[in-house]
Amino acid sequence: AVFWNIAYYDKPYFESLFGNFMFPDGSQPDWDGLSWLQKRFMKWFNKERTKTVLTFPVETMALLSKDGDVIDKEWGDFTAEMYSEGHSFFTYMSDNADSLSSCCRLRNEIQDNGFSYTLGAGGVSTGSKSVLTINLNRCIQYAVKNNMDYMEFLAHIIDLCHKVQTAYNENLKELQKQGMLPLFDAGYINMSRQYLTIGVNGLVEAAEFMGLKINDNPDYLHFVQNVLGLVEKYNKQYRTKELMFNCEMIPAENVGVKHAKWDREDGYFVPRDCYNSYFYIVEDDSLNIVDKFKLHGAPYIEHLTGGSALHMNLEEHLSKPQYRQLLRVAAKEGCNYFTFNIPNTICNDCGYIDKRYLKKCPHCGSENVDYMTRIIGYLKRVSNFSEARQQEAKRRYYAEVEKSIQD
Repeated sequence: AVFWNIAYYDKPYFESLFGNFMFPDGSQPDWDGLSWLQKRFMKWFNKERTKTVLTFPVETMALLSKDGDVIDKEWGDFTAEMYSEGHSFFTYMSDNADSLSSCCRLRNEIQDNGFSYTLGAGGVSTGSKSVLTINLNRCIQYAVKNNMDYMEFLAHIIDLCHKVQTAYNENLKELQKQGMLPLFDAGYINMSRQYLTIGVNGLVEAAEFMGLKINDNPDYLHFVQNVLGLVEKYNKQYRTKELMFNCEMIPAENVGVKHAKWDREDGYFVPRDCYNSYFYIVEDDSLNIVDKFKLHGAPYIEHLTGGSALHMNLEEHLSKPQYRQLLRVAAKEGCNYFTFNIPNTICNDCGYIDKRYLKKCPHCGSENVDYMTRIIGYLKRVSNFSEARQQEAKRRYYAEVEKSIQD
C-alpha cells in the first residue's frame, strides 16, 4: 500500500499495550530494542527527507501524560529534539492507553491487545470503513433561513446519516458473502471492529454565521459542544454489537473546497473559499500558539471520538526547550493530537531541500523555489496542491516564534 503509517511509543504506552503480549515462540516484546530502533529510524528518516519529497509514512508519536506533562521524560525530550531538528510528524498524547491515532485523523479505541497487520494501528486491526460528512454550515443556515430550530434539523440530518451508514454496512456484508472482500476473508480486516464515521465540516463557518467570535469563549464552546455532542448522542444510540460509530472533524482536503463552492453558488454565507478543518480560523493572526492549543483542548474535542488534529503553523523551527514546553501545554490543555508545520524549501533548479522556510536556495542561490508543507494530513509540494488549496495555503497564518513559550 502506498498509504501507510508508523506509530512510535514511549515506555509506559508500550508497556500498557504490550506488557502481557506473547509471541508464538513464548518470547515477549523487547522495549530496549524497540526504543533504540525507533530513535534510529526517526533520525534516519528525517535525513532522508532532505534528499527527496516523502509523503509517507505518516508518523505518530504516542505519549502518555499525567499532571500536565508526559510521564516518560526521556521520550518527551526526544520528541522535542526531533521537532527541533525539523522532523515532521504527529504527536498523540493521552492520559491512558485505551486509544491511539493510526493516521492523521482516526482515533482508535483499543478494546484488546490483539495482533494487528496494519502498521499504524499499534496492535489493533481497526479503522474506518466508511466516512459520511455533514456540511454543518449549510445545514444550520438552511434551518435558520427556513425558521426551523437548527438543533432539531441537525438531529434529523444526523439520524439520516446513521441510517445510510447502517445500510452501507449491510452492503459490505453482502459483498463479503459473495466473496468480493478477500482481505476481510483472510483476516487482515475485521468488519465488526471498524468504525462507521460521521464526519463534520464547516463548523467554524457555521459559528461565524451565527455571529459567534471564533476564539476561546463560553458562547463558542457551548456551540461546539452542543453540535458535536448531538453527533455523539446518535453514535451511542445506533451502536450495536456489530456497528461502531465515531465522530471526526475530517481533514477535508477536497471537500472543504467543494462545500464552499456549492454553498456560494446556492446563495449561502461563505466567508472563505475553503472551509476550516480546525476549531480556529486558519488565517487568523490574532491567536497565539497557546490559544490554538486551548481551542483544540479537552473541552472542544471531547465529543470527537474520530479525532481532530491541531496543525500548528510556525514561521520557523523552535528550540528543543520550546517544543518541550509545548508538550506540557498540550498535556495541560488536553490537546491530544497535533503537529507543527514549518514550510520546507525545495530548489527547483538544483533539487536541494532545506528544512527552513527560505526565499532562495542556500545551496545554489536560486530564487526558483517551491515549498513543502502539509495540505492537511499529508506532506506535499505546495505546487502539487489543487488550485483552491494553493490559495488556502497562501492565506495560512504562520506564527512567529514567541520567546515567552519557554516561560
